[in-house]
Amino acid sequence: MKLSRTRAYFLNKRRGGMILFLVAAIGGSSFVIANQYAGDRMIDFKIAKANADGFKAFLLARAGLQGGIGALKKIPEEILYQSGIAFNPPPIPMAGGTIYYRISAEDGKFNINDLVKSYDNLPNLKVQEMLTKLFEQLGIPRERIFPIIDWIDDNSEEMGGGAETYYYTNLKPPRKIKNTPMYSLSELTALKGWDRKLVYESLKNPEKEKNVSKDFLSEEEKLLVTDSDYVLSNNITAYLPFKDTGDDRININAAPYYVLMSISEFMTRQAVMRILKYKLEKGGYIKEINDLKNFAEFQIKTTSTGSTPSSNSQSGQSGQGQPPPPSNQGAQAPALTLFDEIAGTGSAVSTGRVKTKGEIYRVVGVGTVGTATRRVSCIFDLTNDQILFYSED
Repeated sequence: MKLSRTRAYFLNKRRGGMILFLVAAIGGSSFVIANQYAGDRMIDFKIAKANADGFKAFLLARAGLQGGIGALKKIPEEILYQSGIAFNPPPIPMAGGTIYYRISAEDGKFNINDLVKSYDNLPNLKVQEMLTKLFEQLGIPRERIFPIIDWIDDNSEEMGGGAETYYYTNLKPPRKIKNTPMYSLSELTALKGWDRKLVYESLKNPEKEKNVSKDFLSEEEKLLVTDSDYVLSNNITAYLPFKDTGDDRININAAPYYVLMSISEFMTRQAVMRILKYKLEKGGYIKEINDLKNFAEFQIKTTSTGSTPSSNSQSGQSGQGQPPPPSNQGAQAPALTLFDEIAGTGSAVSTGRVKTKGEIYRVVGVGTVGTATRRVSCIFDLTNDQILFYSED
């Protein structure tokens, strides 16, 4: 009887230990499961919050884009340039986040789509000449122009060192040639001989710069050419004009140094500096192209005998496809000055190469909420009140 009680005691003790062990195991498992569940739910919460913040940031970016377009429509262009702040205003706190917007003129750059004339699909020799000069200044081989022309035109004939269907279909992986104008400059990186570095990174040559003395430059002149001028994407653009309203003239109020240097074969550094400094004197905006007419830098002769509208047409410089007026075959054409060439003369205004009124703008809206940042941008045709291209990042 005594042995039975002892055995019962040990059996009860063992059972109690097992129960305690099971309770501890269940409690530990419950804690681990609960902790894992809480961790998973916290991750879900962070993802949901990030998505919510991202969506709010996107809405703020869209608001910034609309704000930039509204500023273009309501503020006179002269004030936009002279104030400066309207192009790149300070951030605006709103709805728990921040809105930024930035405006820049796209028609101060060369539109590479203008290399091919839209009305007859032939190369535009005037634009080709200007881009060739730009490429030479930035150290880009002029042959890089031909793949652009082949990409845009709808024929299958290769231009110089260009590339047509055969080249792109034999790439690995193969690529389809577009044969229409580009919607965005980023398309340029897909062409033969082109890459992102060539388009978006600085092409400044330190070795070449060592041989160029700046001692004779004034402090003002040193500020007129900046490192950003050596980035190709700051000198060229790509957009498809609204219907038949394309204009290959350059807006001198927005044009950087190397674009201005490339406008004419006869353009000089002195003439470009005159434009840039005169713009500063006018508060950042030249209202009329005729303001440049009497400056000595623009009175240099570009030809000895002049040029008639018909000869310009034969060189691919007739402008927007309008037939040139009949020329006076028996008369000697007057000598042209640099001003005549870039501004256009008489009824042949379409042969001009520059303008002062901006029409095409890039508007970028940025929204931030917490750590979320969203960016939207468009190319906006102010004259026709049309968005030509829109993208979201």
